[in-house]
Amino acid sequence: MIDSTLGQRDSNPDLILTLQFSNTGSTDRQQLVALANALRATAQELLPGVSTRARMDTAPTPAAAPSKPAVIDAPLVIDLPARQVFTRGVPVSLSHTEFEILSHLARRPRVVVSRRRLLELSGNLGERERAGRSVDVHVSRVRMKLGRYGWLVSTVRGTGYRFDPDPRVRIITEPVAA
Repeated sequence: MIDSTLGQRDSNPDLILTLQFSNTGSTDRQQLVALANALRATAQELLPGVSTRARMDTAPTPAAAPSKPAVIDAPLVIDLPARQVFTRGVPVSLSHTEFEILSHLARRPRVVVSRRRLLELSGNLGERERAGRSVDVHVSRVRMKLGRYGWLVSTVRGTGYRFDPDPRVRIITEPVAA
């Protein structure tokens, strides 16, 4: 991760590079210093006269380490307490509304949930004619983001949507002790 901040001090720009290396497999300080020097040289080429300072950290910070469920033993994991979804161990980025819809359906497998109820979850109820087809759009995005597991959310024509469970899917409903 490289975080750079560019500010103005007098007439010379000041560039501060924060280099954080996590899970690189190497803690050789000489390699890290060489990389920092290469970044400084590039900064000099791009911004002649720039003053650079580098801070190197080889340990991941708690904010930088993505949290994963304790056990990823399935190709699709829906961790309800942590509000996270993983496909093959890779986090799936869902909006708040998308997660609310998926969560509501996953907590009630094989139960048809009306579009109106899902609209209430999305917070759009009461907006212009019940927000038109916004639920359909959100469900479509959930399916797209789930990729090959999008079929788990099925449409029940004229009624709503249903979550069709699969034995390969793990739904975590209780917080996992660390």
